[in-house]
Amino acid sequence: MTAICYELLPVTIQAHRPVLVQRGASSMPWLIQNVPHVHPNAVVLRQLADFFGDSIPLDQAIVHSTSWRYDHTSDHLLLTYLAVLPQGEWLHHRTAQGSISLQPIYNFAMQYGDHLFPPAHIELLNVIAHALDHLASLSTYDPAIQHMLEAEWWEILRLRVPRAAGYLQLCC
Repeated sequence: MTAICYELLPVTIQAHRPVLVQRGASSMPWLIQNVPHVHPNAVVLRQLADFFGDSIPLDQAIVHSTSWRYDHTSDHLLLTYLAVLPQGEWLHHRTAQGSISLQPIYNFAMQYGDHLFPPAHIELLNVIAHALDHLASLSTYDPAIQHMLEAEWWEILRLRVPRAAGYLQLCC
């Protein structure tokens, strides 16, 4: 039976650049098992609270599902969540402790499928690019997202082309 997992992409800003926050020195995606009868957002927020404790004010974070995909090698349905974490001293403290590592985020290329199926191969970098495009889109019309975005994010997202979720192609 296909398992449902949540793929968590925590991001923040360091030196005016977006970075992916990873647990320890691992470059493995942060996967969370589905909890039956519990909303995925609640599960993701609990994971963030358990890992970061009081070092991050989660009421200043943005947690939003950005995409889903099927991973045939693991037989998982992955629901991707972007967690935009507020800047703060926690970043330097946790990095010095070694409990997190940071991967700079650059403008990664999108992957597109065709009119019936998604791309045959999707890298984590493609998922991050899609998530940032999704956030850029939300920032144009969602008042809650607009209110919570830190000033540095506006400049970063301005460089991304806001795209609707899913596969769209201009016709004619």
